[in-house]
Amino acid sequence: MKVRNIPFARPVLNEKERVAAEEVLKGHVLVHGPLIQEFEKDFASWTKSNRAVAVSSCTAGLHLAYFSLGIGRGDEVIVPAMSHVATAHSIEYVGAKPIFVDAESKTGNIDIDQIEQVITKNTKAISIVHYLGMPVDMDRLNDIAWKYNLYVIEDSALAVGSY
Repeated sequence: MKVRNIPFARPVLNEKERVAAEEVLKGHVLVHGPLIQEFEKDFASWTKSNRAVAVSSCTAGLHLAYFSLGIGRGDEVIVPAMSHVATAHSIEYVGAKPIFVDAESKTGNIDIDQIEQVITKNTKAISIVHYLGMPVDMDRLNDIAWKYNLYVIEDSALAVGSY
C-alpha cells in the first residue's frame, strides 16, 4: 500500500502575508504587538461587528467566552465530538464538563438531531465548530438554544468568512 502525506492545517501564505509575518517576528513583541489594534479594527469592520478582540489562541478565546458567561463547576456544555481538543479543554478550564455529540456525515459538524437528547438541567451552553469552512445550520441550532434557554458559543476558526 502506498502511503500519502496529506497536510492538514499547514499555513498557506502569499508573499505579502509572509513579509507581514516576518515583520512581526522581527519586532520585540510577538503577541499583542503594535499591529494588533489595527488588525482588531479591520477584523471587526470586515465581520460587521462593533469590535473584535485578538487573543493568543482559539483556546484562550473560548476560555474567555465561557468565563464571561459565568459557566463553571457543575455546568455542562454540549460540544461536537469531532473537533480540536481545545474545544473541550476550554470548558474544563472553567470547571465545567463537555458533553460530546457525534458529527453528521455530510459536513463533519455537530449532529443537531442529537443535541436535545443530551440536554440536562446542568446544560448551560452549546458550543459549535463550523468544521473546515462548513457552517452549522444556525437557525436550527438557535431554535434549540432558545427553547432550552442556552448560550451558543461559535468557534469559527476554521470558517472565517463563511456564510
